[in-house]
Amino acid sequence: MRTPCLPPCALLLPLALGLAPLLPAQGVPAPRPAAGQDPVALSTFEVTSTRDIGYQSTHAAEVTRMNTAIGDIPMNVTVLNQAFLEDTLARSTEDVLEYVPGFVATSNNDSWTVRGFANANTKFMNGFLQQESIGKVSLANVERVEVLKGPAAVLFGQGGYAATVNRVTKRPLDRPQTTVRLSAGPVESWRAEVDHSARLGGVRSPVSFRVTGVYDDGYYYRRITHGEKAFSAVVAWQITPATRLAVEHLFVREEDGGAVWRQPMMRAEPRGFALPDGSFLAYGDNRQGYASAGDLRRWDRGFTMADLQHAFGRQVQLRLQVAHDTKDQLYDEHQPEQGSLTILRDAVLMPRRWRVRTQDVDNWRSRNELVANFNTGPARHRALAGFSWDVSDGEIWNRDGIYNRGGLAATAATLNQRWPTASVGSRYNVFPNLTLAEVLADVRRAGYNPHMIPPLNAVDPTRSPPVPAKADRPPLPAGNRNLDRTENTEYYAADVVSFLEERLFLTGGVRHTRTEDRRRNGFTGLTTFDNRGDATTYSAGVVWHLNRARSLTFYANANSSFVPGFLRQPDGTPIDPEEGNQRELGLRFSLAGDRIQGLLAAYDIRQQNIAVDDPNRDGDWYTLIDGIRSRGVEFNLNARFTEAWSVMGGYAYNDSRDTRTERRSMYAPFHMFTAFNKYAFRSGALRGLDLALGSIFIGDRPIDPAVLTTLGGIANTPSWTMPGKWRFDAVLRYALPGAGRIRYTFGAKVQNVMDNQEIYKLADRNSVQRHPGRTFQASLSARF
Repeated sequence: MRTPCLPPCALLLPLALGLAPLLPAQGVPAPRPAAGQDPVALSTFEVTSTRDIGYQSTHAAEVTRMNTAIGDIPMNVTVLNQAFLEDTLARSTEDVLEYVPGFVATSNNDSWTVRGFANANTKFMNGFLQQESIGKVSLANVERVEVLKGPAAVLFGQGGYAATVNRVTKRPLDRPQTTVRLSAGPVESWRAEVDHSARLGGVRSPVSFRVTGVYDDGYYYRRITHGEKAFSAVVAWQITPATRLAVEHLFVREEDGGAVWRQPMMRAEPRGFALPDGSFLAYGDNRQGYASAGDLRRWDRGFTMADLQHAFGRQVQLRLQVAHDTKDQLYDEHQPEQGSLTILRDAVLMPRRWRVRTQDVDNWRSRNELVANFNTGPARHRALAGFSWDVSDGEIWNRDGIYNRGGLAATAATLNQRWPTASVGSRYNVFPNLTLAEVLADVRRAGYNPHMIPPLNAVDPTRSPPVPAKADRPPLPAGNRNLDRTENTEYYAADVVSFLEERLFLTGGVRHTRTEDRRRNGFTGLTTFDNRGDATTYSAGVVWHLNRARSLTFYANANSSFVPGFLRQPDGTPIDPEEGNQRELGLRFSLAGDRIQGLLAAYDIRQQNIAVDDPNRDGDWYTLIDGIRSRGVEFNLNARFTEAWSVMGGYAYNDSRDTRTERRSMYAPFHMFTAFNKYAFRSGALRGLDLALGSIFIGDRPIDPAVLTTLGGIANTPSWTMPGKWRFDAVLRYALPGAGRIRYTFGAKVQNVMDNQEIYKLADRNSVQRHPGRTFQASLSARF
């Protein structure tokens, strides 16, 4: 694995700090605007939380690449601002996205399905695509999360038919501020966070900075050790009233003592197993994990960005950005095979194998944009032209061992073979008269090879045979080692045109993408493939404020995205890339002086240009067909019913199906409801106390429709649908009374108040992952 190093552009951080002493002293603040004078129009590209009221945000930046009022955007936009992040005691992106109607988690790695589609290439930071990774992304250095539903290739590039999530990091504050937070939970863990912002060289200095840090240690869900160390720093330099430079660096290291493996499931029974004698062996504590001694998952993430903005007067602004994104990832662990079981009289065993996987990725990205404001007759324009370039180099090396599945006959040669070169045994075995104690004494009694990795007790992992030391394990094969390189060059343009005193907005955009994708064998150096492809996507939208107060607004959009396929017909003709095309209508409302804000939207997304074998032609010819069609209705509510009572949430209905088979999309429920209710005591003896109740309902979700041949066939792996369940969370925050500069706030959170043990997160026909049940979290923060 490559040793993590500081990216070259990160050197701008100490450079900016080193220049601070050379800048004008406090008494000669020439580069900084005078009192009451704002930098010239640089807010065109950025949004802060200073204009937010409670959970209500008025503007979004990266959604259109320009600071734009949400009411003028012809799309379903949700902003999860700093107030919401703090009130939910959120630690990761998933903690807040679960309150966005339609977002359903599909893994433990910040993956989800929205509007019936998975979220490939949809996670961004400050507008830059982030490398897919294991683990959940911390919110310690995040100011707000912007969510844009629907395809958005014109704005964000390829991928993402359903939604785009952009994390906007914290910027330096206008005045010095420090926050320290200590927390415990939600399982057996504790966490420390620090956030400090100030100016270099005095309150009138043109250079400001902000640093954040995280230290997390303890046990994760399923009793897996978890550790996190993170540091971020941003330096902003107001060079002149019209020019600003910001440099940012983030480094995160996380280590887990293994993975959150699913529990095996047989005969569509997620709670346990029916044994041969008719008894039922229940899982019991669903927090137990399958990690073996010595298992390790470690990943390092680095992100460095330089952002230079300059205003050529108030009509034209320029933004030049460069980012360096790295990921070093290691798996050194034992992987269970849920699709292979051995049933004993009093236990259920499943095989496991040793594997080592590494992934090192290095990305350079650049984004350059020019915004111009001008008029053409009665029309006002905000036009954007941009060029972006990125290159990604990655090394992926997978070395997977073999499974010791059991069921071998006593006379089988592989039963005592020292180190077989392929998996041995049967996927489904039943020994009705054999006990766990007898197998622990000699695994050969259940047909397991004693020289290989022993099986795992599925119901009580603590009563499993120990794994041997690395020197005594079967050696890992050389595996697959690939060297990948991807380059994207993109040109794009967009225009927001307003008429009738900015009551009517027309938007349009176009992006052309050139992609090159190459792979070489890491052992031989030979090229596995070398692909090139082009695609052009478009977007169009209209916003009509139905009255002068803008309390009722209609919008419509036609947006698209694509996924390059790089396929060609036998005659060399390139095949069109896969596309996702959306039509959406929406109605926004803002009532009671903007206190009650909401949106009702209806959409239709069609996945097109799916390449399949052409049944009417001989040879490797393809034909293009339609894939998934997703239709639905969404309702969002963000309201301050009173000064004390706030509500954020909504409802989503989705019907997404494969147009060929009419099967519903995986993990996509028909119905989802969310609500986060907060009541803040503003006076009296309880002043400073906030009480909140979170409610989340996810309806029935289909799983992978593929028929499995493991576990003895379809009789043991029938089709199963994850049932719809409610989950309720309670949050308390109390600002401790007292005078002085330091403000203390106590927080407590109970997730899954009702301790519902049958809330399912993930599943297929032979495995399932359940919610851990009721958990507790507490925190104490000091701000000064």
